[in-house]
Amino acid sequence: MVLIVVLALIAPYFLDADRYRALVAGTIETQTGRKVTIGKIRARLLPRAGVVVEGFGLGNPPNFAAGDLVSADAIRVNLAWWPLLRREVQVSSIELVRPKFVLLENDRGETNYFWRGNSTGNNPPASAQPGAAAASAWPLAAIERLELTEADVTLARVIGRARTVAPAWHAQRIRAELSNVALRPLQPRQWEGDLPLAGVLLELPGWTSPLEFRSGCLKLREGRIESEFRLRMGKAGEFQGTLRVANIERPQSAFDLSTSRLKVDRLLALRAAAPPSVPPGARPARSELVAQGHLAADRLDWQSYQTGRGAADIRIFTDRLELWPVAIELYGGTLQISARADRTQSPERFSANVQVRNLDMGKLSAASSATFRRKLSGTGELDLQLFGSLGPAWQRSLAGTGRFAIRDGRLPGLDLAGALESLAKLGGVAGETPFNVIEGDLAIRQRRIGSRRIHMDSPRGLVDLAGSFGLDSTLDYTGRAVLNAGGAQSLTGEIAGVLGGVLKREVGHVTIPFRLRGTFADPQLLSGAPGIAVPASTPQRASPLQQQKKSILDIFRRP
Repeated sequence: MVLIVVLALIAPYFLDADRYRALVAGTIETQTGRKVTIGKIRARLLPRAGVVVEGFGLGNPPNFAAGDLVSADAIRVNLAWWPLLRREVQVSSIELVRPKFVLLENDRGETNYFWRGNSTGNNPPASAQPGAAAASAWPLAAIERLELTEADVTLARVIGRARTVAPAWHAQRIRAELSNVALRPLQPRQWEGDLPLAGVLLELPGWTSPLEFRSGCLKLREGRIESEFRLRMGKAGEFQGTLRVANIERPQSAFDLSTSRLKVDRLLALRAAAPPSVPPGARPARSELVAQGHLAADRLDWQSYQTGRGAADIRIFTDRLELWPVAIELYGGTLQISARADRTQSPERFSANVQVRNLDMGKLSAASSATFRRKLSGTGELDLQLFGSLGPAWQRSLAGTGRFAIRDGRLPGLDLAGALESLAKLGGVAGETPFNVIEGDLAIRQRRIGSRRIHMDSPRGLVDLAGSFGLDSTLDYTGRAVLNAGGAQSLTGEIAGVLGGVLKREVGHVTIPFRLRGTFADPQLLSGAPGIAVPASTPQRASPLQQQKKSILDIFRRP
């Protein structure tokens, strides 16, 4: 037994298996119609009879971009013993060491990994191929087992006459074991296998870090893929999900993802400038659905804000991404968003419709930073259309229009300056103002949110202002406040009483122009000279001195 083992270890060094390199390459080229590159071939007898190929590449068909469908650092081919004793070569299993698969689909729906035709595929006649005479002696029929070790898989599209390759996703660290692998012709529907997902990394275009699978398994049966898994999206959150593909020859995925907590700001931080899935100037011949699914989160966090349950339906096409609808429970109300991203532009352009209803502004302001905390109460609503890009300069590209309204709330007192501060102190008013409605228009452009008119209707008067604030928190508004002459306990009642006593006339209302500058953290309210209106129905009464002085001669008369 020792002698047999020693001979089995030594014999491969005396067997020149590399002389069959041209034969092997010619056989594979004949039966696949693909360009093949093969490195040095070494024979082995233990632990199983077979050969080791140091380097391998199987090219794309002629109608695709240059490159390989599959390449590997090494291939270990195991042969069946009994057919080998009869001088017949029968492959029992193949192990690909660190293989790289690049799966391509062109704009006509053709792929580089599946072709239709006769038993040899769309190949030239066998007589035209090198080594054709010996090809029949080594048929690439079904392989009992195909093993993948540390595999990389890239899915991409070939666009336009220039055959530009646009990646869709890239997976790393794949380990798999497949059986019933039919290669002549290539019939993936017959393949079966299991792929452990723990440790697999999935890179997506435009994401700064890959998605990491924590557990799960992908099962391939009868041309269908089914999987349950857990994955982590950086620091944004951990998801559990399912994946289904009904036909691997025409892959269209259906997925379901859910998480207990999603950190939206961390998720946005994962996004970076991405090359378009379709190069500029080229468009796919067809707009096809690639994947669709459902995303749900029990809680969403963004900076200091928290929401209730959120859910969205996602559809991924060859040329666009659609979210319809996104529904989120938000501080007693609802937030609904429908969005679309154009994947043919770089960076991706998006459009979105935003609708907010029954938002509790008191809860929202209480959850905000110290700048806004307890500044506002009431019930808010918002309708907004947004446009922009998903690149790093998204703030500069953001544009949109809309309207908002806040009803039946209170405005806490502000740190007023100048004349307004004096009037407020004179009235001795508590630090808040009730209002019936605050409403206005919105226009977003060049990192600022502007309004042509914001109107507040309050029992104490009316306020109108126009201007804008920036995404850098700067303020730039001009407006006026029209204060009604109310009861004795109101600010305007006190002001009207004092001014009426000074002017010896009844005061109807006070108009105060103002400018709002500074920042949210340090607002500066600058007021102008107040304007005083006298009711038209109030006659002006002459003072006793005016009644006595009828003419200039009355000055010299005795009293």
